[in-house]
Amino acid sequence: MREREYFLDPFFYPKSVAIVGATGNEMKMNYHITENLLRLKFLGKIYLVNPNSKEILGIKTYPRLNDIPDDIDLVVSAVPYNQTLKIIKDCVELGIKRVVIVSGGFDEAGEEGRELYNEVKRITGEEKIRVLGPNTLSPINTSNNLIISFHPVEKLNKGGLSFVFQSGLYEYKLNWIFSHLGIAKILDLGNKMDINEVDTLEYLVDDPETEVIAMHIESIKGDGRRFMQILRERSKEKPIIILKSGRTKAGSMAAASHTGTIARENDPILDTILRQVGAIRAQNIDEFFDFAKIFDFIKEMPKSNRISIVNLSGGEGVIATDACERNGLKMAKLGEKTYKKLKEIFPPWEIPLNPLDAGVCMEFHLTDFASNIYSFFEHLTSVLDDEGVDCMIMQIPTTIFIKMAYSQFPKSIILELMNTVADIFLRIKEKGKPLVLWRSSMDPLEDEFVSILESRKVPVYPSSERAVKAVSVLCKYKDEGL
Repeated sequence: MREREYFLDPFFYPKSVAIVGATGNEMKMNYHITENLLRLKFLGKIYLVNPNSKEILGIKTYPRLNDIPDDIDLVVSAVPYNQTLKIIKDCVELGIKRVVIVSGGFDEAGEEGRELYNEVKRITGEEKIRVLGPNTLSPINTSNNLIISFHPVEKLNKGGLSFVFQSGLYEYKLNWIFSHLGIAKILDLGNKMDINEVDTLEYLVDDPETEVIAMHIESIKGDGRRFMQILRERSKEKPIIILKSGRTKAGSMAAASHTGTIARENDPILDTILRQVGAIRAQNIDEFFDFAKIFDFIKEMPKSNRISIVNLSGGEGVIATDACERNGLKMAKLGEKTYKKLKEIFPPWEIPLNPLDAGVCMEFHLTDFASNIYSFFEHLTSVLDDEGVDCMIMQIPTTIFIKMAYSQFPKSIILELMNTVADIFLRIKEKGKPLVLWRSSMDPLEDEFVSILESRKVPVYPSSERAVKAVSVLCKYKDEGL
């Protein structure tokens, strides 16, 4: 917990949560709000409100919010929009000061919705009730297993990355997020009736559990000057990644259709300002998650931008080399000591050191994969011992596993070898220089290997170009505080 209490603390650290509109019907979306909290073992108390049920998932239910005998820190209003005002009035009566409004149908839904929005905003403002939403889910906090979500989540993976969204676009990706990334907190701002991007950024830059911040916004609804001031003052302490959508006229109108706010910012000007204040701008959602992952996984910043590429295909090496030059990275010049070490795994002819074609090396020195693997990778990883190399980008050698599968090797043997190779990559990473991998086959068996690697915080990207782009952002952040 932070040294001083901030108004968002009770949203992330409530001692008690009341779900209004809870249901035991598995076919309804609200079911998973309660089910996730129970299965993932939220550390606070859970109270359920449903006038038509006496018990849901083994928990006593109450007909009304007013019937709960204890104090409530956080109310999650998951009733239809036209019942929301009644819930807000109940909160006023009970002195509850924190509310999440899940339902949509407010300022994005015509005159009637706007009138309701304005009335809820008026009452909550007068009564000093802080509101997340409407049209939102979250918060999620892995430190106390708090999760407000429609999506059945398998597990929570704790880490230092915090996400802020102005959309539920992340909802369907939650299991991927928790399988591949280490999360501190997630907040969905929804329509930003009250809590906005400035409040959230101000909170997360001081949050001791948050090391990397990734924000998706469609509009800047808070004080834009304050937003940029925080970025300028704090972005060198924690990487802050910004994905700004609603960048075109059509995109802005599409954003208004589901959040009620038109994104009026001039995109080229915003892009320039974000660079000046040290934020890392993602141009699309792939970059958003790519950049978040590399800052989450890589704790040792590269000393400079000298890159070594190790590929399994000569063509892939050329593509990766092109990507390095386009993104301002330098191809490292390896020294004589490294050359002598690598020459031991060369084919019977000379090949370039960078990019290094590990595929042709494997053909001559890794025919017996299980017995030669340690020796082969010991030679290969000597690249990261070279003083002229700051970072290594490598294509993962999953073709061996796929060949083993087609040769009817038992799955247990293949998985054991995958874990062995993953441990080798982990030891490479422990040399203190960034190691970033890219995929080879996109085979389902490779999916399993990627999950094993990323569970060890070894980042893997779908292509060499995306791996290079992520590394370039890492290097620029180190060099420029960008």
